[in-house]
Amino acid sequence: MISFLLLLSTVSPVAGTHELRSLTVPNFWSARPRLIAAFGNPKFFTDKYIPADKPEVVLKFPNFDALFDEIVKVSPMAKQALTEDNPGGIKAINAADDVYNWKVTDSNPKRLVSHIDKIDNFQNKGVPIVRFRSSLRGPTKKRAECFSELISVQPLRQKWDVTCAIVDTIYFAASLDEVKKLQGEKYGEPSLFGIGYVKTKQSVVSPREQLTLCGCQNFPNGASVVWGMEMEEDENYLFPKNQPKRMPRSTSHIWSVAFIPTGEETFDVEYVLQLEIGGFPGWLTGPVLVETIKKTFRFADDYFLSGLDGGDLAKRLALFPDEEAVI
Repeated sequence: MISFLLLLSTVSPVAGTHELRSLTVPNFWSARPRLIAAFGNPKFFTDKYIPADKPEVVLKFPNFDALFDEIVKVSPMAKQALTEDNPGGIKAINAADDVYNWKVTDSNPKRLVSHIDKIDNFQNKGVPIVRFRSSLRGPTKKRAECFSELISVQPLRQKWDVTCAIVDTIYFAASLDEVKKLQGEKYGEPSLFGIGYVKTKQSVVSPREQLTLCGCQNFPNGASVVWGMEMEEDENYLFPKNQPKRMPRSTSHIWSVAFIPTGEETFDVEYVLQLEIGGFPGWLTGPVLVETIKKTFRFADDYFLSGLDGGDLAKRLALFPDEEAVI
């Protein structure tokens, strides 16, 4: 089965130790022509830059208003996270409130993935947008961050995705305080922000790659939203230097995962993705995504339960600072 290529590469926060300022353009940019954005959507980016954790590297800053305006239209639970004091998760969703007309492809509350729906050819991009809902059990702390690591940390990713060749965080934001200052207060507390690179192995199709900007927002109501966007083509200079050969490119047009707490050890997850796999028929993309994301949730189910009985997740949480490792 072809690997799903959303390739969230979220990052661990790196506290800034010096005062930083946002940049409007990199110093070297004036000498370089701006390329047409063939991958990332330019409306999701601003003309501001923030320092990365490596010298002379700056990261293009997203337009949070534009990004989350799209996310809340396709993810009711993301909307709950942003707008409600006491979000109710899956049980509080009213399908009549959907902005778009979704087609339900599977719905069974007894299944791990209890609901799947889609919109074909969403926004005329030739590929469907697919939405998944699930209820999981696990520790309270760092739920969103630990879920993102199932996709962004190579040893974990390769336990459920046999076609993953490389998952690597290339750059971190030098300061999450700088991220918060530019994003605005309404988008909660950023805990992750950075650029990741992913490449798949040869399978039914040749290897594909992505370059994504991803982050995680935590809200006072206990909810979280992990998000990702494809980098624009004018950011191709950020590809890792040890991967000089370009592969066919895949594009995450929209991607978010919302987490809503429903109890001390329970939480609901809503996973939304529109992915264009470069050179792959759009009509086949939906079935590929469904099967692959189901694998993600099957692995996540066991992994989060392991956080309650001293297993792998409990060991991972123990690596966080003491005040953040409470289960």
